[in-house]
Amino acid sequence: MSVARTGQLVRASEQLHLTQSALSKQIKSLEDELGVLLFVRTPAGMVLTGAGRRLLPLAARTVESAQEIVSMATSMGGSLSGALRLGTIIDPESIRLGPLLAALLELYPHVDVSLIHGISGGVLQLLKEKQVDACFYLGTLKDTEVAVRQLALEHYVVIGPVAWEERLRSATWEDLAAMPWLATPPGSSQHGLVEQMFAERGIAYRTVVEADQEASMIELVQAGVALGLMRERIAGPALQNGHAVVWPGARLPCPLSLLYLRANDDSLMLQALLAAAQVVWPLDPDSSA
Repeated sequence: MSVARTGQLVRASEQLHLTQSALSKQIKSLEDELGVLLFVRTPAGMVLTGAGRRLLPLAARTVESAQEIVSMATSMGGSLSGALRLGTIIDPESIRLGPLLAALLELYPHVDVSLIHGISGGVLQLLKEKQVDACFYLGTLKDTEVAVRQLALEHYVVIGPVAWEERLRSATWEDLAAMPWLATPPGSSQHGLVEQMFAERGIAYRTVVEADQEASMIELVQAGVALGLMRERIAGPALQNGHAVVWPGARLPCPLSLLYLRANDDSLMLQALLAAAQVVWPLDPDSSA
């Protein structure tokens, strides 16, 4: 917002009490997350792109809403106390678990948080059984009993061993299905996506090893064991370092969301969690797509 108003990175960084480097990195991170270029550098300063101009009013409203939420939450923070059970998935960095809990406990210092880790389908089941109050989830969910607050949009790609690069470059879906695959547990986001992409084409595929963590999957792919479907951000370093290759035929979107039961919509504890989520994930990914 400050860069858009001033057109100058120096002035904006002074207003925000940040270094130019830190502010520039924040802009780049936001552009990467949204998938659009927001600013262009000119001799006169920073100029909004067309996409940046269209998103600016939404960003302004979002910042105002976030400030209002923080203000209201701060006034409630001294009185709200109790336990919050949160189901987590994948790695903490991807779900911004640290910043989320830091924001939550800053606003509501008397909340006691318990974390339960699992795969998307597993923590969803815990939510339905009321063993957790809310949970993270990777994938598309249509359930009238469950409220979905989308946080971000991940993308999955098919990666394979470097030795298979030539085969993968020209591989059809049928060729892909004939190659060995890494299996993932039922209920995981990868399992559902792989099943769907082959079922839509009426093709059967074969698996050789089951892995439940992306770190293990990367290791097995690099070792030449099988193909795997993996989040693009996680596969990025292995691809950039030449330790794995990507099949160019698919890039599958997969939303990352925070789920809770609609019946508990009025819960102050859930409202506290959503207020913290609004601080950590201020932009609506549907509106910014």
